[in-house]
Amino acid sequence: MSYETLVIEREGRVATLTMNRPDSMNAFDSRMRRELPRAWEELAEDDSVWAIVLTGTGPSAFSAGMDLRETPDPEAAKKEGRTRITPIDCAVGKPVVAAVNGVCAGGGLAFVADADIVICSDTAYFTDARTGAGQVSIHGTLRLARKIPLEAVLRMVMLGRAEKVTAERARAIGLVSEVTTADGLLPRAREIAAAIAENSPGAVFTTRHAIWESLNYGLTDALEMGWQTVTDFAHSSEDAAEGARAFVEKRLPKWKYSPPPGREKP
Repeated sequence: MSYETLVIEREGRVATLTMNRPDSMNAFDSRMRRELPRAWEELAEDDSVWAIVLTGTGPSAFSAGMDLRETPDPEAAKKEGRTRITPIDCAVGKPVVAAVNGVCAGGGLAFVADADIVICSDTAYFTDARTGAGQVSIHGTLRLARKIPLEAVLRMVMLGRAEKVTAERARAIGLVSEVTTADGLLPRAREIAAAIAENSPGAVFTTRHAIWESLNYGLTDALEMGWQTVTDFAHSSEDAAEGARAFVEKRLPKWKYSPPPGREKP
């Protein structure tokens, strides 16, 4: 499948999805908003892909968020409903490593909020100037408020352009887990994704799903849901039995692909 604003590359069990509008700092326009759900669907349905890296073209920007140069169409926006362009919104169900290679601004924060692991280059920074442009900052920041300290999110959305979170500050508040050089960013992101793909895909997909899903519950209900997930997986997954056999036989396990929760084929 070909795209105008995106590039997909595959190597082994890892796919790299690159937002490719460098002249616009990889801001998402109406074309990218149409293409991202199709690209996520392609990767979600590809049994050869066990982990995904998300990044942006060029050293200066990961994503500048919504392309404000495109004339807004309020009526079209009402018909389309909530923008769904992130891996969580598109129910990909596979682990995503975000490699932030420059500025991540405004709506671009949604990709960071919805990635499972986020790393960035030492030249990256994070900012949200939407309130300064007369926009309400919701897309990305609501989920981000569940991942990092609430005050850090409020500082970004209320200070706008005056607040730029540097790479080191981002690591300190848990916005990213690792900072690399610019040249080392993408190789490191792919290394992390490849390490994830060494594990049982079914166990990784199911664990990931249970952790994200638990955020919708109180702790007691989340623990009950988690226990049921563990029990169901242990009784139904071939990988659960294979992992135990491989441990006893002191060999590497031979994992069998199974689709993420919610994407099981009839």
